[in-house]
Amino acid sequence: MKSSKKINILKAICPLALGAMAMVGCQKDSNTDYEEYAPVDSLVATFSVTPVPGNDTKFVITNTTKGEFVGTRWDVGKGSGALMGKTSDTVFYPLAGTYAIKMQALDKRGKLYSAPSVNVTTTKNDPAYDNLIKGANMNAGDEQFWGKYDATGNKIVWTLANNAYTATTATKPVTAQVNGGMYQAVQVVANKTYRFTMNVSYGAPQDAWLELYFGQAVPADGKDYTDNKKLGLINWGTWTPFNGSRTVDMTFGASGTIYAVIKAGCNSANGHFSTEGISIKNVDFRRIQE
Repeated sequence: MKSSKKINILKAICPLALGAMAMVGCQKDSNTDYEEYAPVDSLVATFSVTPVPGNDTKFVITNTTKGEFVGTRWDVGKGSGALMGKTSDTVFYPLAGTYAIKMQALDKRGKLYSAPSVNVTTTKNDPAYDNLIKGANMNAGDEQFWGKYDATGNKIVWTLANNAYTATTATKPVTAQVNGGMYQAVQVVANKTYRFTMNVSYGAPQDAWLELYFGQAVPADGKDYTDNKKLGLINWGTWTPFNGSRTVDMTFGASGTIYAVIKAGCNSANGHFSTEGISIKNVDFRRIQE
């Protein structure tokens, strides 16, 4: 009987012992044998710039860094800053000028290595990207390129002098609302980015506005122009002096004729365009996207 009890006890103990052994056997190893990466070598970032044959406005840029880089970041000097890009790409400069190209190589740990910058110079504008505005410099005789319209009977007085077109009112302040503008027809291509820039200066106006429109409607006397406003240069309630440039980028949904309209106006009985008037010069409108 005693031997039988011993056997039963062993039977009861053995499964527990086997379970404990199995648990020991399944334990994870200590945290000492995870995969270890080899040290990452420092990279010496380099890139090449090669002009496209027969084209003054295009260059092939290539990351030539030796070693294990996993990404390339480019700043091609066109104002967009540094962006991740291709190892090799073609960059387009439609406007004459000097541009600084910068490149950074990215290693697998996420570290960036900067290469010395390279300057490229283009000597002429691509014809498709020339200024579309005629008489843009406001030289003597350039008034022939600019149409005028007055939405009210109280007309704007336009004077071309000193390389500027200046809008004034016949009386200060005006006795009735003044509202009108100058305009020019231009041809645009659909879904391409265009940039408009002009220099404008004025003293402290009152109850006045100065706005930029690019619409399909033809400006006409007796009608307020409201087609596709793009920029408010003098906004209602912000009548402070200004002397500088204003810029806006835009695209168009269809190719064809667009009217660039510079619209000005003021309300009576306190309205005026400032003592100096509103002067406009160096108007530039051109395509900037290939």
